[in-house]
Amino acid sequence: MIDVIDVGKSYGSKRALQGVSFSVHGGEVLGLLGANGSGKTTLNRCIATLLRPDEGRIVVAGSDVATDPDGVRAAIGYLAEFPTLYPSLSAEEFLLFLAGLRGVPGAIAEERIGRWLALFELQDARRLALGGFSQGMKRKIALAGALIAEPKVVLLDEPTNGLDPPSVYLFRQVIDKLRRDGCTVLLSSHVLPLVQQACDRVAILAEGRLQAVGTIEELAIRAERPGADLEELFLHYSGLDRAMLERLADAGLGTGPTASRR
Repeated sequence: MIDVIDVGKSYGSKRALQGVSFSVHGGEVLGLLGANGSGKTTLNRCIATLLRPDEGRIVVAGSDVATDPDGVRAAIGYLAEFPTLYPSLSAEEFLLFLAGLRGVPGAIAEERIGRWLALFELQDARRLALGGFSQGMKRKIALAGALIAEPKVVLLDEPTNGLDPPSVYLFRQVIDKLRRDGCTVLLSSHVLPLVQQACDRVAILAEGRLQAVGTIEELAIRAERPGADLEELFLHYSGLDRAMLERLADAGLGTGPTASRR
């Protein structure tokens, strides 16, 4: 459902993505991991047709982002890390607006809006202006907006920002439901426990390059670290474990579990 083929992207002299290739299958949840500046958001924006790659191809649900961007947009739901909301609109008005843009008929849109607001316990806020919402409430509305058209492919960039633990748990159930419905999900997050629990495979970016992709068990075998958890594997494949140990040593601090495995 998502094919990323040798994709490169630059901002002036800075290479944000370099030769990135991977696929995400129908009904699969792939976790996209990377430190700040690794290229995750740039890659999400390229897949969502907000940026055009300088090199390579991206195909989403059979549509090429370069030659058929409208086909891609019709297939995806995208929750950006910093989504745009209209503060003067109520939650209901905002979701109706998004449903209209996606061609969802009025009666169906009303039913879906009611369902999402009930799930997120926002029924009492449906006619309140978004400008008065908390960060967590805004995040829930933005997620509902990304899913209002029931897309085949969902891109989620740091989706749990601002959510409390019960809401994060609820979000995990939403991801499970998307998987059961055959939806393809690309989940970008710094919350490693969420990725470990929710994703079928993970892909790790560092400095714009794809360092590894596979299940946690496959990555542990490849790294010759049997039983390693996702945190340790992320540090290893990102090249951050050695740099972090050097900084700890320079600061005169003791070594941690990562060091003991080296």
